[in-house]
Amino acid sequence: MILAIAVGLLAHEMGFHPAVGAYMAGLIVREEYFQMGKDTGEGRRNYKRVKTIIDDVAFTWLGPIFFIVLGGKIDLDIDLYINLVPQIATLLTLMIVGQTLSAGLAARYTGGFTWAESGMIGFGMLGRAELAFVMIDIAYVQNNVFTVEVFSVLMVVAFWLNLAVPLSIRLWRPYYDGHKGPAWLRKHH
Repeated sequence: MILAIAVGLLAHEMGFHPAVGAYMAGLIVREEYFQMGKDTGEGRRNYKRVKTIIDDVAFTWLGPIFFIVLGGKIDLDIDLYINLVPQIATLLTLMIVGQTLSAGLAARYTGGFTWAESGMIGFGMLGRAELAFVMIDIAYVQNNVFTVEVFSVLMVVAFWLNLAVPLSIRLWRPYYDGHKGPAWLRKHH
């Protein structure tokens, strides 16, 4: 927790959003760092205890405040969103196809997963909007880099990408389980 706060403060001092620093610190906190000496299970218990504390702070205190503040910037102008439907649909389609293909192909060719497993990994990687929301906050709310139209398109696309994860996984599940699809999709190479 101290590491996340320290890196968050350092990021803020460098002109970045504190969440970027905390995110970076979170990337390096691993369960292995809690293992000391003989494996008595104490390291695992300490890791779980720290993870529970961090999750509680992130999901019940800091996270909701951030999303309420950012959500308060959303302009619910129906005419604006109707005019932006083509841009939203285009970006959403490109993001779904691009993210699913890049993650799926990476899983297939670097991880050796089957096509069905690679598809599941690709769909699972669609919803990564937390950091996107932070970046949108930095660009629109703090620095006025985006127009209201760009902000609106990005917020709607990020929302639908997160929603696409459980929907796409549910639709892909029969292929993943081997109940549907051609034989080459189910084969393990």
